[in-house]
Amino acid sequence: MTDFELIAAAITLAGVLCTALGSIAGWPLGVVGAALYVLIFFETKLYAETVLQAFYIVMGFYGWWTWRKTGHSRPERPVTRMPVNIQIFSILLTAAGGIITGLLMDQYSDTDVPYLDALLGFSGLVITGQMAKKYLENWIWWIVVDLAASVLFYYKGLTATAVLYLFLASLAAMGFIKWKKELLLN
Repeated sequence: MTDFELIAAAITLAGVLCTALGSIAGWPLGVVGAALYVLIFFETKLYAETVLQAFYIVMGFYGWWTWRKTGHSRPERPVTRMPVNIQIFSILLTAAGGIITGLLMDQYSDTDVPYLDALLGFSGLVITGQMAKKYLENWIWWIVVDLAASVLFYYKGLTATAVLYLFLASLAAMGFIKWKKELLLN
């Protein structure tokens, strides 16, 4: 664990907490945290996670721009259940993308964890895309992915990041409970 990793974890955690509390400051913090993790994950040869963090940078700028432009005055999207066909498609897309990317990384990169890195990176892309629909089931996906990522990061010597992802899994569990209550009220 390095001071650089501790700083990245702290900034990322601050960004997630600010965003969860509805503060626009979460978006720029998230961009900075993701940019730091691009460097960390590239250095530790987690290439799919590197790409995922680059995606989070783009999404962070988009979220920041959207919140600055619209504020919180627009009506919120209601929580819904993910249709079975979307669940099946998401699982198949994640599996296919993870396997193909893993094969490519195994063949053309120097990572020692090509398939797990690819599967978790691809999962993050799919889940982030589905999160915009405000499907309750996304929180379950986040819990599983964050727990698995925590194990991967610990294996790679990224202790602060492993702890961060355990915390993110607990936030996902809280998100699931909150959204389930909202769903039951609708």
